[in-house]
Amino acid sequence: MNRPDSSRRGTGSAARPGDEPTPSPAPPGAVPPGTEEPRSFGDWLREAQAQAQAQAASSADDAPSEGASVSDAHQGTGASAAAANRTTGKGERKVGPGGGRKGPRKPSRARQKRLSRERAVQALYQWDLSAGQASSIRQEILDTQEFSKADVGFFELLFNGVSHDPDSVDAELQRALDRPIAELDPIERAVLRLAAYELATQLDTPARVIINEGVEITRRFGADNGHRYVNGVLDKLARYLRPLEMKPR
Repeated sequence: MNRPDSSRRGTGSAARPGDEPTPSPAPPGAVPPGTEEPRSFGDWLREAQAQAQAQAASSADDAPSEGASVSDAHQGTGASAAAANRTTGKGERKVGPGGGRKGPRKPSRARQKRLSRERAVQALYQWDLSAGQASSIRQEILDTQEFSKADVGFFELLFNGVSHDPDSVDAELQRALDRPIAELDPIERAVLRLAAYELATQLDTPARVIINEGVEITRRFGADNGHRYVNGVLDKLARYLRPLEMKPR
C-alpha cells in the first residue's frame, strides 16, 4: 500500500542552472500501482495514521517560517534557510540559528493510551476473525505496528485481559446488549470487549473516559453511526459495573 508522503518542499527563489532537485526515491514499502492486495483492518489503521501525520505536517508547513525575512538574503541564507527550518518528516524540527526544539515532541499519556487501545482493538479484531492463537497475534502486532508513541505494557494488558478469558468479558458485556454478541459488527465487538474489560478492571481510569475512548475509536474505524450504539451500550454497562461513579450528579 502506498503511504501518503508527509514531507513538503519549502518554497524559494527560482532554481539556478545545476540546482535542479534530485527526484525523491520511492518511499519504503511502496507497491507498484495495480498490484495492491485488498486492505486488511491493519492496512486501514496504518493508512488513517499516515493521513493524520500528513495533515499535521501540512499544517506546520503552511505556518510562516520564523526567521525568513529580507535580511536573510543579505546574509546569504534566503528562502532555503527558511525552508530548512520547517517541519519535516514526522514532526522533527531542525534547530535554526536562533535555537529551538529538536526532535519530535513526546506524546501525552492520554495519547499513548489511545494508541495502545487502537492497537488492542486491531489485535482483538484479528484474533476474533482468524481464530488464531492469541500469543501469535499479539506478537504479530508488536512486530508489524508502530509502538514508539504507544504504551506496549498497556496494550498487552488490554489484549491479554480479553483474550485470556473472553467468556467472562462477554458475560459482563451481554448484560448491556440488545442482541447476541455474535451478531455485533466485528469492529464494534472488539471495541466493546476492550471497554468492558477496562471498565471492570481498570478502576483508576474514569468510566466516562473509557466510554469516550470507545466511542472515538469506533467513530474512526467502525461503521457509520456505530459509535452511537457503542456509546449507549457502554453507558448502560458502566451503570452496572460502576453505579456510584455513574450516579447522576
